[in-house]
Amino acid sequence: MNMYIGENIKRLRREKNITQEKLAEHLSISCQAISKWERGETYPDITFIIPIASYFGVSTDDLLGVDYAKNEQKIIDYLTEYDRLSNLGKSKEKCDFIRKAYKEFPNDFRIIDKHLAMLVYDPYLEHREDICAGIPAHIEELTRLCDRVLDECTVPGFRYWALSIRSDIYEFQGNREKALETLEQFPDSHWTKGQQYENFYANLQSEEWWHWVHCNINALSEDIIVKFRNCATNSKSPPEERIKQFFKAVDYIKLLHEDGDYGFRHYHLCELYIYIANRYIELQDYEKAGEYLDLGLFHAKQNDELPEITIYTSFLLQGHKFDRREVYSGFEGNCVKRELEIIDEGSFYDKVREMDWFKKIIEKYKPFAKTIK
Repeated sequence: MNMYIGENIKRLRREKNITQEKLAEHLSISCQAISKWERGETYPDITFIIPIASYFGVSTDDLLGVDYAKNEQKIIDYLTEYDRLSNLGKSKEKCDFIRKAYKEFPNDFRIIDKHLAMLVYDPYLEHREDICAGIPAHIEELTRLCDRVLDECTVPGFRYWALSIRSDIYEFQGNREKALETLEQFPDSHWTKGQQYENFYANLQSEEWWHWVHCNINALSEDIIVKFRNCATNSKSPPEERIKQFFKAVDYIKLLHEDGDYGFRHYHLCELYIYIANRYIELQDYEKAGEYLDLGLFHAKQNDELPEITIYTSFLLQGHKFDRREVYSGFEGNCVKRELEIIDEGSFYDKVREMDWFKKIIEKYKPFAKTIK
């Protein structure tokens, strides 16, 4: 029997203001039987399908949820393809794709969630001053959709995304007080799902506790690495001090991954070592600059060569899985290609482009620059 029938009986009964008792009386069965159908514990006998459909004035397909099942599968297919395009860095293609999905399913909050992202990070906007340039460009539609999510949707993740966008809209409009008031609706970091699961499994030797503590360490570590990097990037300290600051993040990654099972942290190491190389260029220490530029591009290559799944073995992350298919990219090339293009386009490197050490490193990694398909 179709898994949606109980839900549909409950929905139709409420829409038509019919009690379980009245429906049970019409079908000459017990009220308990209706209750079990609606809870999904049992299904109606096939002989009841036509009488139930007739009673509610719907087709048997509607009662069985045939169209719902088809639509649900189509929505899942849309979301899967969106994730695939995101993983490949095909920003414009996924933008067009989710617009099509939204036109077809404007009431599905999973689709609305992705559509909001495409409005905020609209890849078709040119000369963008910041990554959220879509907010002023689409402010009316974003406001309408965010308010709808906050009024109608109960899924926390979708609501938090809408709250974040709504706060940015208030900030853009110059209403900082309202923006901060909106941010107050977010929970403190202690109240995350992962932390609550970790607290729930009181037996600290259980597999469930170890699973969640490793998940939480991974998530927290990702935030800490990015914060280390951002502090060093925005520091006003002289180059020598900023090098030490970047190395704090490098050392932290190595502390976490004593087995060298870096997974996505290869990408972070790539960035960090290139930032360190740049500071050595400022200091005109080209031997060190070459060493760390080479090391940064090496980790870019290592990142590109990761298998789909990396299972960590290091103590603090043991058993946690990194799935590279879940990483969204804003670039259609692999990591090596992205870094080489940034270097090629950056005027910062003009002072060293003709130096032998620099040209040698660039030529060394050019063969590994690939467009992702």
